[in-house]
Amino acid sequence: MKTTILTLKYFFFAFIMIIAFACSDGEDGAIGPQGPQGEQGTSGQDGTNGQDGNANVVSVLFEDQTISNGDNVFDIPQLTQEIFDTGFVYAYVTVTGNDYWETLPLSISQDIILEIDKIEVGKATLRATFNQSGLRLRFILVASSDTNSVDFSSFWEVKEYYNLKN
Repeated sequence: MKTTILTLKYFFFAFIMIIAFACSDGEDGAIGPQGPQGEQGTSGQDGTNGQDGNANVVSVLFEDQTISNGDNVFDIPQLTQEIFDTGFVYAYVTVTGNDYWETLPLSISQDIILEIDKIEVGKATLRATFNQSGLRLRFILVASSDTNSVDFSSFWEVKEYYNLKN
């Protein structure tokens, strides 16, 4: 009986080895000839037109700025003649480190303390009634566009609507 079990073990081991070597991966054969062109599929259904986007939106960020009482001029070369003639400019301010933006004009107790005073091609002038350093200012420049769907008092909504990167 021991001899039979031992013989079966050797036979089983030999069988496994034969199968393992018989399944070795050989070289692939040559690629066959290309088959005939298939039939043209049916045309898909036309989709509906979506809302037109606006690629003419620019976000300009000024980091670590100091605002002084009176007029403060910011050079903004991205504020083109086209934006000046047919678009609009929005401005937002925050103190460095804050996680929120406030829309200009900025007021405290009914008194406006920071506002856009003048917009010209290539620059914007803010008028302040205080002195402050460490401010971040952001100007959103938009060429003519449909703006009915946006609440410009929220920078985050403007950022999402226009897919602004920074």
